[in-house]
Amino acid sequence: MLKKRIFLIVVLSIFAFISVLYFYQKKSIKDEQNSTYQLQAHEIEKIREGDIILRHGYGIISDMIVKVGKEPYPISHCGVVCKDEKQNWIVIHTVSNTLTAIDGMQSDPLAVFVKNSKENSIIVVRYKNTNDSCTKLFTQQAFYYLNKKVPFDDRFDSNDSSELYCTEFIRQLYLDVYHTDIYSQYSTDMLRFSPFLNEKLFDIIVLDKKKKD
Repeated sequence: MLKKRIFLIVVLSIFAFISVLYFYQKKSIKDEQNSTYQLQAHEIEKIREGDIILRHGYGIISDMIVKVGKEPYPISHCGVVCKDEKQNWIVIHTVSNTLTAIDGMQSDPLAVFVKNSKENSIIVVRYKNTNDSCTKLFTQQAFYYLNKKVPFDDRFDSNDSSELYCTEFIRQLYLDVYHTDIYSQYSTDMLRFSPFLNEKLFDIIVLDKKKKD
């Protein structure tokens, strides 16, 4: 009798947990669809090609990344700002096919990338040790990985660049172009966004964001 009660409690607990996750995710999707969030014109004017854009996305996974992250700002994702052939602003980034229809490298119009971010959740940073030549190489390399259609790194193996997760992609670009590991002082914790908030490495160009509570 006791075993049956324990079994029933476990089943009900699992059901309750799944229900909470379902409705949580459903609300997040609805909030994302209804979002009208955009950067202001004066903020967009400050952006240059090769800048790194950071955001807090919607959904359970994004919120979990923010929750476990030890960052001064809630950040769950990042990408590179570039211009396409028509000189429109786009963001090149990588996402798992568990979250989008495309697995790995992809690009979104800047307006779409921002819209899919929680309000007041955008930071744009610029590498201090750069110049026009390096910036051009940096964006060309971002397009290289995009055109190569590199898959998302679900194993989060930072020692293998045949697959890339979001921060690993950005780190690889700096290794390729600047021969610099921006994560060198963060040991093996490549899932953090701390390097982009390091004032010795990056200048904050846009800060449309509040600090974590």
